[in-house]
Amino acid sequence: MAIFLLLAIGGYFFWQLYSTQTQETVLIPAENNNQTQPSDMIVKKPNPITQTPKEGDILVATKDNTDIPVKDFYKNKRTIVYPKWGASLRDDPYYSLLYFTTDKSFLISLTGGDLHTVRFDAEKEFLSILGVTEEEACQLKVVTGVSRDASEKASGHDYGLSFCPSGKPLPKNL
Repeated sequence: MAIFLLLAIGGYFFWQLYSTQTQETVLIPAENNNQTQPSDMIVKKPNPITQTPKEGDILVATKDNTDIPVKDFYKNKRTIVYPKWGASLRDDPYYSLLYFTTDKSFLISLTGGDLHTVRFDAEKEFLSILGVTEEEACQLKVVTGVSRDASEKASGHDYGLSFCPSGKPLPKNL
């Protein structure tokens, strides 16, 4: 239990360290203008995913501080609530799925086994628990890390979600 809590706390601080991602802004030329000057550009930000919450959903913050509805994982029988910091959504022998209430972020901690397979399984379970699509999950604040016990080579990095544009592959030879 102590190792799990250390992983959770370490993951939270890891998330805080790497959560300085900025939202990408795309500049497009203004219409009806053949010569493009910086002052003639229109700022267009990505549209947040907006949905109406269904009964039994809760709202979770996205990277751009909008909210999207997800299944109320607090009602899941396998969720363990820790009032001071959040919840453990799943504690599998090879991975943990955690939620931090302070910034409405998630941590997927890979703790053993074949890390490539474990990552796939953990992400699949994450989507199932939250009841979201891959596209919606990519909007959430999610850190995917590897514990030092599982692989010193892979630990200390945020890999994100493998199916997201910002996701990074795990090292090949683990």
